[in-house]
Amino acid sequence: MGARELANYSYEDYLQIVQTTPENERYELIFGHIYAMAGASAIHQDVVLNIASFFKSLKKETNCFPRVAPFDLKLECAGSINVVQPDILVYCNEKELPCAIFEVLSPSTAYKDKTVKKDLYEQCGVLNYFLVDPEAKTVDKFLLKSKKYHYIGCYGIDDKMEIECFDMEVDVKEMFE
Repeated sequence: MGARELANYSYEDYLQIVQTTPENERYELIFGHIYAMAGASAIHQDVVLNIASFFKSLKKETNCFPRVAPFDLKLECAGSINVVQPDILVYCNEKELPCAIFEVLSPSTAYKDKTVKKDLYEQCGVLNYFLVDPEAKTVDKFLLKSKKYHYIGCYGIDDKMEIECFDMEVDVKEMFE
């Protein structure tokens, strides 16, 4: 099942929906639209685990830590309350807003990750946004400058990529092992 979309919902509507549905059903509220979330594939979960484990191993030296879905991120910006479940969030220095979000692409979510979620994270001020393609083993990087995302580039498994939250470079292959 792909991501199903329902329009013109408030945060209160969203709360009523999630409180009256089974726990294994997940939803996101983005700019008044509710999206039903599909289950993840094995390769998707493997990449999420790799990325989260890698960032968890850096906690002591970076003062940053990861969170993984299902984990509700409530974002209030652009005149609306939004609730999303990014694949991986990285929090640094005890701030409320994650400084990096990684979305692992799948056929049912790729369009939403590349459009509405990217727009949401940009408008809410998330510094780094990464789109991870588990099939191609690539990472597209966006960096927030002057309140707009700038596309920095596509990185493959032989590349190193800077993550501004940490002020360090990481080997992209660590995400796909």
